[in-house]
This record gives sequence, structure tokens and C-alpha cells, in this order.
Amino acid sequence: MHDNPFRPGFGISPPMLAGRDALLDEWREVLGLGAWSPFRAALVTGMRGVGKTVLLNALEDEARARDWSVVHGTLHVGLIEVLEHDRLPALLEEQDPDAFSREWTGLTLPQLGGATTQVVPHYPREPRLESMLERLVELAEARGAGLLLSLDEVSASSLDELRRIAIAVQHLQRQDRRVAIVAAGVPASIAAALDADGLTFFRRAQQVRLDTLTLAEARAAIAIPVRERGRTIGEAALDMAARASEGYPFLVQSIGARAWEYQPSVTEIVTDAVQHAVHVAHAAMGESVIVPALRGLSGRDRDYLIAMAEDDGPASTADVAERMGVSIGNAGRQRSRLLDAGIIVAPERGRVDFAIPRMREHLRAHPHDAQLGLPTAARETFREPDPEPPTTAPAVG
Repeated sequence: MHDNPFRPGFGISPPMLAGRDALLDEWREVLGLGAWSPFRAALVTGMRGVGKTVLLNALEDEARARDWSVVHGTLHVGLIEVLEHDRLPALLEEQDPDAFSREWTGLTLPQLGGATTQVVPHYPREPRLESMLERLVELAEARGAGLLLSLDEVSASSLDELRRIAIAVQHLQRQDRRVAIVAAGVPASIAAALDADGLTFFRRAQQVRLDTLTLAEARAAIAIPVRERGRTIGEAALDMAARASEGYPFLVQSIGARAWEYQPSVTEIVTDAVQHAVHVAHAAMGESVIVPALRGLSGRDRDYLIAMAEDDGPASTADVAERMGVSIGNAGRQRSRLLDAGIIVAPERGRVDFAIPRMREHLRAHPHDAQLGLPTAARETFREPDPEPPTTAPAVG
């Protein structure tokens, strides 16, 4: 519905950003005039759906509210070309009073108007990333502001683009210019960036790992938007919705949106609406979050997750290795990769648990989702031998 206050998609900013105020305060210090902070260069990481892009959106809004220039980009092969040929020249032409000039081109007869001129841009769309960033900083500083570069979706395939931008920003920061950079990605991609040659600049950057919301934050993220739109939610319904979200921002928005739509003409959202919303939202987690998280894992990594799913809570690493039929040392390689990817966590020594809510339940219900690319249970039924054809024609009655 058009007045639904919840936004269950990825990268879409909800009306209320719960649980991130302390982080935004750190960047507000950076955006304050003359303030220095380690957050001038930051890497944001967290599992899919925890709110990395939404946090970047909020930071960009804060920067623009303070008249900072913002260069946003989703990291991909070819981003530098897009910046150099399109976005940076457009920003400069918009902000620089000297971006255009009139050049004399010739004379005409007096009765036809005299001299003729043409408008000439000072920023032709040519590859000059470093010089264009430097000019943007100069223009921003002249009005008492700065330049923010916000980069989303760090990936192993885009490290060359990240490296080129990082070198330019590092040069400006060494000159104590008002420039800040923040890049976001899943844990495995951020780890690859930190290990890559030529990206030592980011090894000194502030590391920001987004966690799930607390129960109080999840309750506020559901209750406040509902009340601000003129409806109410009962205490029992609110507690059910918040607990079912497990503090996962994607689930908070998904449950809230579906509870709102259940009976939109009724003022109060009750437990029946939340029960329906939880059922639908939990089912949607599979396709929207869990299957994409499993995609790209090795077969042994998936075996590790299936072995973990046999326990109702944190699993013993020794039990997981035994179920896989390997030594603890061999299973440790899968454990390390899954920890780096943000798929699992280690709540205590010798134990592992799922980082993504509902993954245990999803793998139990759909074990073949952990074996993407392999035959599914349904396909196996078509591999059975064909029945023997009848030896005699059926009787016709």
C-alpha cells in the first residue's frame, strides 16, 4: 500500500533508522568543520540484509545536509570510467562558477548582431579522476564543507577500481584536505580488499562491523513508524514481531510491512496480523537472503552448514567435523571461510552458530539449497529407470 511505512527491499531506506545513531555520530564529527576522526576512512561490513547500504544512504544525507559534495558509486568493473566521463564532470559543471566561459568565434555584420561567441566547458568529459576530485574538494572547502566518497558493494572483481580511488583519496588526506571515504561490502569482500596489493590505505581505515539490532531497537523500529502513520500495535503483537525479527533489519522491515498490509482498514495491528506477517516474512528469507548467501560457497562449505543445522543452537566444532566424516583440522578450513564470509559466527571457543537468522530452519526444510548446482530431490525422481513396457496389450472392455 502507498502509505506503508516499512521498506522490506534491499538498500531502501526505512523512515526510521534504528540502532545506528552512535555510528552516525562518529561521521557527524567528520562532517563537522575542521574535525578530524579515524572515520574519515572507513570500511563497513556485515552480512547481507543487515543495513550496510541503508547506513551509507543515511551518511550521504547527513553530508548533503552540511553542504558536502557526495560522490556515490556501486563498485564494479568500469566504475572509474563512469566517474571520469560522466559523474565528476557533471558535479564540477554544477558547482564551479568558472565551469563555462564564452569564447569569441568571429564577427558578423553590425546589422546582424556584431560578434559571435560560443559556450565552452572547462571540464570536458575526459579521464582525469585525480584532478577532478581535487577540484571538487577545493570548491567544497571554499564554502566551508568537504567531499565524501561513498562506495557500495566492494567485491574481489572491483579491487582495481577501489585501488585507484583509494590512491587519489590518500593523496588528498595527506594534504589534510576535507575529504572522507567509506566503502561497504560483505565480510569476505572486505577481507579480500584488506589483503590486496596496493590497498594498504584501507588497512589503516576504521573497521565498522554492523550487528543486528537489540530487542529494544527492533521494537522501536516497528512501533514508531506505525504510530507516526496514525495506527497502533498491541503490546503482545509488538513483542511477537520484534522477537520474530531476531534483530535482523531485513526481517524487521519485512514483518512490519506485511503486518501493516494484513488488515489495512483496522486501526490496531493485532497478533493475528503479526502471525501472518512472520510466516510470510520467514518464508521470503529463503529466496531473498539465504539462497544468495549460499550461492558461491564450495560443496564442503555447504556440507559444514548442513552438519551445523542438526543442532538447535550453537554447534560443537568437534560434532560438526564428526558428522562430515573429517578431522577437526580439515573442517577448520570450512569454518574459517564461513566466518570470513559472515555466514557463521563463533559465540565461544569450540562452538559455531549461524549468523543469518532462519538459516538453520531453512536448511532443515530445504537441504538441497545448500547444494546449489547439484541435482535436487525432485530431479532425482526422474532418474529412476522407466517401468518395463507391458508384454500384452491391455484388454479393451
